[in-house]
Amino acid sequence: MKAKSLMTFLTSVFATFAVVGCTENGNQNQTYDGRVFDISIKQDKSLTATSKKVGTNYTLEISGEGEAISYNKKEAVPWNPIIKKINAVTINDGIENIGDYYFYSLPLEYFVLPESVLYVGDNSFNKTSVIYTYGEQINNIENKVYYYSETKPTTQGNYFYMDNGVPVIWVLKQLSFLFIGNSFTYRGVNTGNKDNPEVPMYFGEIARNLGFDVTIDSVCEGSYTLTKYADKNDARGKDVEDKLTHNKYDYVILQEQSTTPINNYDTFSAAAAKLKTRINQTQTNCQTILYETWGTPYNTTKEGTADPDKYGNSVTAMEAKLRTAYTNVGGEINSQVNYVGKAFTEAFDKEHIDIYADDDRHQNGYGAYLSAAVHVRSIFRASVSNNTYYFESANQTICNSLLRIADTVISF
Repeated sequence: MKAKSLMTFLTSVFATFAVVGCTENGNQNQTYDGRVFDISIKQDKSLTATSKKVGTNYTLEISGEGEAISYNKKEAVPWNPIIKKINAVTINDGIENIGDYYFYSLPLEYFVLPESVLYVGDNSFNKTSVIYTYGEQINNIENKVYYYSETKPTTQGNYFYMDNGVPVIWVLKQLSFLFIGNSFTYRGVNTGNKDNPEVPMYFGEIARNLGFDVTIDSVCEGSYTLTKYADKNDARGKDVEDKLTHNKYDYVILQEQSTTPINNYDTFSAAAAKLKTRINQTQTNCQTILYETWGTPYNTTKEGTADPDKYGNSVTAMEAKLRTAYTNVGGEINSQVNYVGKAFTEAFDKEHIDIYADDDRHQNGYGAYLSAAVHVRSIFRASVSNNTYYFESANQTICNSLLRIADTVISF
């Protein structure tokens, strides 16, 4: 049965946008609670957008029937003054199109469109948003689009189904992954086997356990930066170039050296952009994903090694700096970020699960397992709590807690 009311969510909106004609403050924000905007092409209120304040944020609901009006710039959209605070959008069946610039300044991770929407205007959506639609075709759209199918399709294409209100992509073929990183990718129970990296290995096992057909490849070297991997004259950079030249991947996952995003943001940004360009040149329909790493006791609280002035005085504070850097670079190169560090903060600071190796910096086996679970959750948008794979020597109770954390922290 096709849903009549569809809602999309994002836990945080990171961009800031200009406000025309007013300054955002508490009193003016309050006036948007219950505000009804006439967005019908005839201006007869046959199609409206209603904003509602929920806590400190807002929801936006589009209701009615017919064609929607467009705007000539992002600042002209009537809900622009509260754009930073909108974290949920409901689009009801009946609307025929999405007007120009409606959600251009609102980088929600995805939108779900009802069957009635057949057309989107210029710059209707932020280019980072994924579109899931119940309709058969949408014209004039540059975003990644998935089409609804209640049962698993028998032909290749971009399809999704709904699982507890969340769209999940139908996987119809074997997907190939390339992980590029350093010891934060290859360490775990084993502290030094870069040729059999544990995060990619656990990722593959969890994904297959949940029914996804995947193959895993990797290039790992201790302490390496993305700058080195982007250099064809570097030994490992040459390995990356060879793999991109001779193999085909559906996803390439990039992990920067642990402190570079904080210490050398511009270097991180430039290297990620260079690798993304090369991936686009050598691959077809391949998604580049950034792997956010974590705050560490080693850098923040451990006597003799901590530098709180640079990294903050807690794991949480350091991870917040990393999250901001990864989010900003993700926006610059139009790539998804898998927020592994965010899950580490939850596991370590709030649930007190031991996820660090003895050096208080690298991941132990549970940390590698949590990292892998976050990647599966983020890429396939499926609940990892249903997984029954556990690495050898693992405590299943602890693993189940980590799977739950991945599901909870990575929401859509």
